[in-house]
Amino acid sequence: MSTREKEKQRLRKYLTPAVRGPNTDKVLEALAGGPQHLIENVEAVNDQLYIVTADGQYLDQLLAGRDITRPDNVGLSDEVFRELGIEVSTRKQVRDLVHEILRIMYGEEFVRASVRADEFETYNLEDGDTLIISFDDQDSVEVTFSASQFTNISSATAQEVADAITKEIRRLGRIGAAIAKDDGIGGYVTLISETNGPSSSVKVLGGKAQNKLKFAQIRPTSGVALTQWTLSPEDGGIIRATWSGGPDPKVGKIQVNDYVNIYGTAFLEANRGTFTISKVVGGIANEAYVEWENPAGIDDITTQGSDEGILFFNPKRNTINSKVTWAGAYQTENRLLEVFMPATTRVVRRDRAGAAHLHDAGASTADQLGPYAFDTAKPYIIGGEECNTTEEVNASTSLIINVDDSSDIPDEQGYLIFGFGTSKEEGPVPYISRPSTTSLMINPSYSFKNTHASGTNLSLVAQNFAYDVARDATDFPFYLTDVVSGRIYAEELINLIAATGINVVITILYPNDIGLAKAGTEFSDKFYVWGGDPVWLYIK
Repeated sequence: MSTREKEKQRLRKYLTPAVRGPNTDKVLEALAGGPQHLIENVEAVNDQLYIVTADGQYLDQLLAGRDITRPDNVGLSDEVFRELGIEVSTRKQVRDLVHEILRIMYGEEFVRASVRADEFETYNLEDGDTLIISFDDQDSVEVTFSASQFTNISSATAQEVADAITKEIRRLGRIGAAIAKDDGIGGYVTLISETNGPSSSVKVLGGKAQNKLKFAQIRPTSGVALTQWTLSPEDGGIIRATWSGGPDPKVGKIQVNDYVNIYGTAFLEANRGTFTISKVVGGIANEAYVEWENPAGIDDITTQGSDEGILFFNPKRNTINSKVTWAGAYQTENRLLEVFMPATTRVVRRDRAGAAHLHDAGASTADQLGPYAFDTAKPYIIGGEECNTTEEVNASTSLIINVDDSSDIPDEQGYLIFGFGTSKEEGPVPYISRPSTTSLMINPSYSFKNTHASGTNLSLVAQNFAYDVARDATDFPFYLTDVVSGRIYAEELINLIAATGINVVITILYPNDIGLAKAGTEFSDKFYVWGGDPVWLYIK
């Protein structure tokens, strides 16, 4: 029920039931509308009294009273600044609070352990497939995929798989999550801890779905469809799998405590599953073998049947230190807190309004607005109407210019730009009319200054004066973005919240040279990227 209607009903209570009718209703509605604005104003003012609801200058004023100020050059949104203010104001343990500041400034993936799938979507899963995961060294959780969770489980998207994993973890009352990501070359699934800092970890320990997702780290064995295995029970419920023929599976690359995934249909059902390797012996055929515990296992001599019939994985423990770039805090000794952070944060102007960033490769889509570069020195703006010449145009060209299709150009006086954006750009060139859909008539008073080859683009001038770029960034203009101010602000916050007597050592982790010329060598191009050899900056 609206506020106006509530006020109307409240006013009616003061009238006798006999006073009614359309005129009475009109009067009550008019009276109810008066205090509505006052009520809304009171609610709006009340919102600005609290950190959790205040915004803009009111949020700045509230947090300034707690010695927390918003820097002008970082681009902190109200949402991010509010979250920082709440975390700092609640004053948790210093190390936990530092991790919260790092999470807000850098993002979850910098302060939490994660591991990505090596395979890209779509995933050919089956109803009942499982994935065994351990977060933060806790007991493992087995996620079971159901066909009902997917539009088509045999062609599952990364988002569907991530959603299914997270929902199943929540249903089981455990921590951990999965997210879908796409770096421009395809979607994939990432498992991520929900714990901040060095204590967070993620391990994948098996399950049939691991054969399709391939979370780190698969062993580089080379068994293929024709590789033959002889499985034989040993004492104590041990199964020995001996390479007995066909292509060499390179058993020597397997290590004790790795796990084997046997899900190929060529193997007997009793021998299928995920098992931990207890012994490895490399060598030649009929001598190389691996062992694992499976009391239900039985004798079996078979070829793999497929390249993924039997796969071996290293249950790698992924932490924040497993990442190329990470952020975290360590308390290595009493009253000493060591904080590591990358040189740049995510808290810069990353919205399309107010910053410029490279988009994914390929053509832009309708929802990809900007960034746009505006040349305000040009005294005109072109529209979307255009065509191309079908002959050379120069100073001796006649009044009629032949084009491929001028149907979009209005049959009235206007102006054209020849070769817009090229070194021979010329215009505005006045034209008189459109004699046909393959020609345009140029004003005889105009003499061409450049020679334009056949195929030159002609663009209709939409307005004959320079564009006035909106100052509120709604035109999505190109901006240069400061990438270090966020990190400097994070340092200031950390020093602000550090308790008296605690020494804070901040180490700035500069980028490595992956992707640069001569990466990993003394001749790396990193020198030219940040102006010198990388150093570790200590701030006490």
